[in-house]
Amino acid sequence: MDTRKLRHVLGLVEHLTFTKASIEVNLSQPALSRSIQSIEAELGVQLFDRGPNGVELTPYGEVFTERARKVLAELNELRRDIELVRRGEYGEIALGFAPTAAALLKTQLLEHFALNCPQVRLTVKGGTYEELLWLLLEEKIDIFFGDVALLSYRQDLQVDLLPNWRSGFFCAAHHPLAQKKQVHPSELLGCPLGSIKLSAWAMAELDTYLGGSIETAIHFQTDVLADLEALAFTRNTVVFGSYPAFSSAVDSGRLQEIALNPPLQLRARFGSVSLAGRTLAPSIKGAKALAQEIFARCAEQFPVAPLIEG
Repeated sequence: MDTRKLRHVLGLVEHLTFTKASIEVNLSQPALSRSIQSIEAELGVQLFDRGPNGVELTPYGEVFTERARKVLAELNELRRDIELVRRGEYGEIALGFAPTAAALLKTQLLEHFALNCPQVRLTVKGGTYEELLWLLLEEKIDIFFGDVALLSYRQDLQVDLLPNWRSGFFCAAHHPLAQKKQVHPSELLGCPLGSIKLSAWAMAELDTYLGGSIETAIHFQTDVLADLEALAFTRNTVVFGSYPAFSSAVDSGRLQEIALNPPLQLRARFGSVSLAGRTLAPSIKGAKALAQEIFARCAEQFPVAPLIEG
């Protein structure tokens, strides 16, 4: 039974004559009569009692009419919801953020959805890239933003790189290393270090740069970048991270980037990760586009440091 036949019945209910109903549903009277008869034959009951002056609903017809109106109303709502989803204005999505991505993206993305997609039901998860990868594979989130250095080989994932920028080591302005014009990387190994949880790729790159194991020097790890800032300011700890994550603290004078020579050339490798072959909702595509814009601004503002002379 298709929806056209439902409309045929409702047209006849509205006018109670085939003459007027056929005009409304744009059918000839014989064609409308055959449509009504086919529905009655399919249901095995009579929906209308026919008389010389028109038709009247039977008890079966009353039940059918009530349900048919609800079906058509739901169908209209379905079409509306699909259109809203197509425009990215409706639906349910779950986003994941690794620590640095959370610091740079989360607030702006939440504002974007609140202003542009108020009917989208949004769930936000945080964690390390390993934790977020598990959530993605379990289909508990639709996409996550974070470190993708170790994920490019995965055939089951759609990994889209985001613009990158330099990382650095930071300390309070009163820290002894902040007073030096140049600091050799190996000097950092003699300081207590703090960082977010780093990928194996980042750890290996830092081991090479420092000339020793950074793992033994790390005394504090957290997923909350504000904790690292507080730690550096109050306990003279050197902290490592992406420059944009600490730029506000540097601008305010709370923290200072350590002047390393040779400079650290390590670039953050961030991206968005979703399941390969999965169609993303337009609202998620909008989130990816906004992330691209934000990261591009950071990459332009914080390029890799030049070599220090002297």
